[in-house]
Amino acid sequence: MTGGAGFIGRHLTKSLLEKKYQVTIFDNLSNSSKDMIFDLVDDGTKFVKGDITVQDEVSNAISGHDVVIHLAAKNSVEESIKFPEQTFSTNIEGTKNVLNSCLKHNIKNIVAASSAAVYGETQNLPISENHNASPSSPYGQSKLKMEQLIQDFSEKHNLNSIILRIFNVYGLGQSSEYVGVITKFLNRITKNEPLEIFGEGLQTRDFVSIHDVIDAINLATSNIDGKRASIYNIASGESIIIKDLAELMISLSGKSLKINYLEKKSGEIRLSQADISKAKNELGFLPKTNFKDGIKNLIK
Repeated sequence: MTGGAGFIGRHLTKSLLEKKYQVTIFDNLSNSSKDMIFDLVDDGTKFVKGDITVQDEVSNAISGHDVVIHLAAKNSVEESIKFPEQTFSTNIEGTKNVLNSCLKHNIKNIVAASSAAVYGETQNLPISENHNASPSSPYGQSKLKMEQLIQDFSEKHNLNSIILRIFNVYGLGQSSEYVGVITKFLNRITKNEPLEIFGEGLQTRDFVSIHDVIDAINLATSNIDGKRASIYNIASGESIIIKDLAELMISLSGKSLKINYLEKKSGEIRLSQADISKAKNELGFLPKTNFKDGIKNLIK
């Protein structure tokens, strides 16, 4: 599992261990630490420190496995605008290394995490997988290129592959680079500080629980046979206005906190809501976490 020490990777590894799979985490720890996966290693996970931009390190780690779950990426839209070369190197060149390593070691199955950022700005909601991909940030561009690489490679080398376009994930233990707006709001509530919103707060987001994302990855792994870069939206299928989210979280916390509105961020998508019918029909994906209950549990 590339990027296995990150937010999604840690939750996924725990789930795979419970299912009695043997798991190897390959991670350079740039956005995590070995302390964060100590319990997973203690439970039998193999950890290999390495960087997906280094071909030999990827190849050595991948050898002997049946399935690769590719999570490693530079995930920050803001950082991708400041340092696009780093984002392209990790997300594109790193993916090439993963695919070449799969070919070298005759590994026929890969599940890759993509992002809703590939769609860019759209007024047509909900967004299906057939929607035109027009990413508005280097991050989104890099993820779209990643998808294209997997598609070309799969067709050429008969690689079973599934690409999951994951929308806005929330849950306990988000890594610093991957902290979403819910975790940012939660941190400020904990400190009794005003919540901060970029822009007027009328942006919408489709939030999906980390538990539902893990279910989706497990379903993808189980249904990968014969798939050639099949793409699925992974989300709740519902959206919420960010201003309403802030007010909901303040209300659930029982505190009296203000909301401060800051200048709109460059590259931020305004409206987002997924059509998840394809994942439901073909993978059996069904989000189980009620959003309000999920937020309540986080606040607790």
